[in-house]
Order: sequence, then C-alpha cells, then structure tokens
Amino acid sequence: MNKKEEITIISGTNRPNSHTAVIASHIHQHLLSKGKNANLIDLKSIDAAMLSNQMYSDSGQFPEIGKIQDEHFEHQTKFIFVAPEYNGSIPGVLKVFIDALSVRKYSETFFHKKACLIGVASGRAGNLRGLDHLGDILSYLGVILFPAKLPVSRVTEYVDEGKITDPEVESTINKLVDDFLKF
Repeated sequence: MNKKEEITIISGTNRPNSHTAVIASHIHQHLLSKGKNANLIDLKSIDAAMLSNQMYSDSGQFPEIGKIQDEHFEHQTKFIFVAPEYNGSIPGVLKVFIDALSVRKYSETFFHKKACLIGVASGRAGNLRGLDHLGDILSYLGVILFPAKLPVSRVTEYVDEGKITDPEVESTINKLVDDFLKF
C-alpha cells in the first residue's frame, strides 16, 4: 500500500508581514485546491527561544520543535522551501531551524525526501545565490533537490495586501508546484 504523499511548505523567514509568507500561503492554497495533503510552517510563528543553543541535544530540544518535526517533517515525502534573500543568502532563522531539525531523527526527517526551492527578493536575481546555498545544505542532509528552482524577482511589484497580483507570476509558481508534484 502506498503512503499518501504529504508536502510541507516552509515560509523561510520570521519577518512580520513578509512577501515570502504570501508566496508560501499561495502555494499551500494551490496544493489544497488540488486535493493534496499540505502543511504550512511559517517561521514567524516559532518562538526564537526554541532555536537556542539548548537545541543541540535531544533532551534540550523544545517539545514544540519536536512536535513540528514529528507532524510536519518525519512522515512527509516532499518539502517546498520559500526563502527570501538576506545578505546574499537565506535568513539565519531558516538555517537554525534546519539545524534544530537535524539533531533528532536526522534520517527520518531529511534522508531521501524531495525538495523544491523558491527564492524571493525585491531585487532582480530572486535570491538565486541563496537558493544555491540552501540547496547545498539540503543536499548535505540527503535531500533530493527538484532540478528547477524558481527565483521570484522584484516581489514587491507582484504582491499587494497579502495576495499575488500578477497573473503571470501566479501561473509560473503554480506550474512549478504542479511539475514538482510529478517529481
């Protein structure tokens, strides 16, 4: 019997009112509209104290992080990371979150899972450099990367009041997600 495919979308910043969260929420709704079992993790909702130096031991991991790992990572088959550009890479909170998940149930969380990477930036490169960095981190953890990465450039022009306003950008994101479903 095949296990039902489960997908977790990670909004990779803790910045309030982020464009990243709008893109991640759109992807979540798109997957739900296709009847997919999808979960959305918004790093804005994770208390920064849970991502402290205590997380580097099984006993020091906050129960809330363990619950997120158990419910949204351990049994999922695919991940979609939406990562904004911060200083030519990804936000530190995303890296620390990945580190927190790698302490306990390392293999069950990452090994041979599939991931799609979407970059978000107000500039013209759409965080391609950050996506390369994130891809290197995930590959090290044993994650299989979807070959197409999507840089969403000039995101401030396409997001307004919590919605994607450009039909072409919306269509491009939906197509990438649909292609990833076949991966």
